[in-house]
Amino acid sequence: MSEDIAALVRQLAAVDRAERRAATDRLVALGAPVVEHLLPLLGAEEGPGRSAAESCLQGLGATAIEPLQRVRSEGPGGLRSAALSALASLGGGDALGPADRAAVERLVRVKLLDESPGDLPAETWLAVPGAEVKDIVRALELHDARPVTTALGVSAAVHHENSLDHRSDDGTSSTAYRVFITPEFDGWRLVYGADYLNDYWAQAVEKLSTQCREAHFYAVDEYNGARVWWVAENGQDKRGHRTYGDPEWVGEPMEFERDLMQDEDDELYDPEEAEEYAEGVRDPEEVASYISIQPTTVEVLDKVGHGWLAVTSPDVGHGRFRGALDI
Repeated sequence: MSEDIAALVRQLAAVDRAERRAATDRLVALGAPVVEHLLPLLGAEEGPGRSAAESCLQGLGATAIEPLQRVRSEGPGGLRSAALSALASLGGGDALGPADRAAVERLVRVKLLDESPGDLPAETWLAVPGAEVKDIVRALELHDARPVTTALGVSAAVHHENSLDHRSDDGTSSTAYRVFITPEFDGWRLVYGADYLNDYWAQAVEKLSTQCREAHFYAVDEYNGARVWWVAENGQDKRGHRTYGDPEWVGEPMEFERDLMQDEDDELYDPEEAEEYAEGVRDPEEVASYISIQPTTVEVLDKVGHGWLAVTSPDVGHGRFRGALDI
């Protein structure tokens, strides 16, 4: 059987897509015995073979977890690293053994000592000035907040599985989310959670502004050409813009917007610029540059403390979210 599996694994790197798909289907049907044969491909360079091996493991799902755990504990040593990444991708932290979980926690503690965060994502984020982490956690009703590096927080809340459905003991179903609170940059903390903000940004900015006095929301959707920015104070909407909103604008122009608006009598009147800013500023990153901070500039800002990763449900821990996270 091993020879048959080895032949199918070689077929995963075939030029023909149909041949790769057929090999994938047959390997998945063979179940757990194929796992160890797939691991060498996961450490290979990007290509059809590696992608097909990843598809095989995803197809195997929970069936692959026990063989992967055995590789982690018994070897061979050359496959242990690939097995660890595959375990995290398939089963999250709950699939890792105690020794692996402890090693990850130690590495996080070490990296927090001299972390130098790079630029942060500028697609969807909240910004809160002068807020303590405990206030953000309380406002958003978060649970199990734990110290993390910025790389890990962004990886968990943006780039990997950051929402999952679960059933409570009373039989009701709900969705749990991961949320990342950044270190403080020039007095501001940013909050990330791709799925959470997609579903609850309006509620989140209201709750944060109620608890922390002021909160902003920014979103840039390049695919749909949509731009959103919103400022709330003390639980009330102050100013906002939504490309496809009805209405498009909320509140009165802020001071920085009025400074950009031009009258025809202005000495430096520019018709194109006057038209662009006639109603206000539409671009969220430009707005952030005036009234908060831009995620793409945090590397040069003063940093205080570290980030925190939390979940929105007390019944769902971090270990159930799948993904091989950056640290």
